Amino acid sequence: MVRTCEDALGDIFNGFSAQTLVEKPCVITKVINQYTVDVTYYDNNLPNTLVNVPVKHLQTNSAFIFLPLKAGDCGTIRFFDNDVTTYYDGSDMESTEERTHDINDNEFTYGFYPTTKQYIFPTGDLVIGTKDGATINMTETGITISGGDVTILGSSVNIGSNVTIDGKNFLEHVHSNGNMGANTGGVV
Repeated sequence: MVRTCEDALGDIFNGFSAQTLVEKPCVITKVINQYTVDVTYYDNNLPNTLVNVPVKHLQTNSAFIFLPLKAGDCGTIRFFDNDVTTYYDGSDMESTEERTHDINDNEFTYGFYPTTKQYIFPTGDLVIGTKDGATINMTETGITISGGDVTILGSSVNIGSNVTIDGKNFLEHVHSNGNMGANTGGVV
């Protein structure tokens, strides 16, 4: 069979594609700190290890959602189009090094799990929880906090009117002893 020009171009593009790292599934092998991990990813069915990989967290200048990471957590390793080392180091300078999808320009994003390891999430409009069962479940009808003790830290807590505790009105309740069973008219 005679090879054509199209065959040769196809081989060239396939070669570039095989060498271009874009995004790969991976697993954390070691947590360095909350912003850096070591990971193992597979490229052409061969394991590769990357160390000191930056972690992508959900954060802005004013808020965050922190999910602690452990060895064994799954996600993806992303390789950037250009050199991002000076950006990550916090420099205002743009890198002058020209490189594309280099193995050093990467980040770990958590949460991409194979189906055999996926967690069955509880239902709700917005649920924050642990696999041990503690949850904050927000729906259009209210907020439910469950799973263990709830601790509120602060110098002041404001609670609206018509609050009930175990079905009893918090602001108008009767003490069974200590106040002779009389209505207190609210918390003193």
